[in-house]
Amino acid sequence: MKEVRVLAPAKVNLDLEVLGRREDGFHELRTTMLLVGLADELRLKPTKVAGVHLKLGGPALGEDMPRDSSNLAVAALEQGLAALKQAGEEVPGVELELIKRIPSGAGLGGGSSDAAAALHGLQELLGAQITPEVTQSILAGLGSDCVFFQAARSTGLGRCSGRGELVEALEAPKAWWIVLVTPDVFASTPRVFLALDALPYKESAVLPEDPVWSRLSAEDARALQHNDLQGAALRAIPELRAWRDLLDRNFVLSGSGASFYSLCADQAEAENLLQTVRGACERGGHHPRFLEALPLA
Repeated sequence: MKEVRVLAPAKVNLDLEVLGRREDGFHELRTTMLLVGLADELRLKPTKVAGVHLKLGGPALGEDMPRDSSNLAVAALEQGLAALKQAGEEVPGVELELIKRIPSGAGLGGGSSDAAAALHGLQELLGAQITPEVTQSILAGLGSDCVFFQAARSTGLGRCSGRGELVEALEAPKAWWIVLVTPDVFASTPRVFLALDALPYKESAVLPEDPVWSRLSAEDARALQHNDLQGAALRAIPELRAWRDLLDRNFVLSGSGASFYSLCADQAEAENLLQTVRGACERGGHHPRFLEALPLA
């Protein structure tokens, strides 16, 4: 029986600006997202039993991981199968084994990446194409980050606007590494945005020209990083403050948290920083859910 395996990489936000709240309840954003070398794995097989049949595993699997259509990978497959059927294709059922390595509630986009990878894998499995317009519509409907993981799959970097669903794929840097720290804290994105909305309104500054990240050294890139959600996350989730204090100033929050990361010039710099952070965690009695040096995807 044919099996297709697809990786669903995590992302970090190099920058993130919140430009205001929209009439539809979402927030207008500008953010640059970078794929990194931590990924869930999806294994898809056809089956004669209609529908999507999910099996879960992996070191980052949590007890609260949804097993129905509220799981974005399942929802993507269900909507992809429906789109193919509507286009006149014969569609089987699909067995999906989802191996979770990306922590949830961590600002790394694991669920959104799973959705994009599932839709990509479905088309490879069945040898059938869903139109780009339908793919965009399915992914944008599932989540603001989902379109990025499809659009930047081959480039590794994307500039996102709107609520995150408008994506310009960009060339990613080649040599950078990161050190990624996910605290033993779950960050709720709605909770962080509620905290942001409770803060006094601040007029958006005139936005600078977008940097060409692929041409920057890690040191120069660090100087340009910012995340408008970091202050709100520290306010909404007080447990994050101890982690912020533990880490050096080069660590920034990814998305709405809870992960922090630091850009590094190369593997040697990342491995050295990793040892420093491990030592600080041990001395302070901190126990991260995830702590590793990673290349880019």
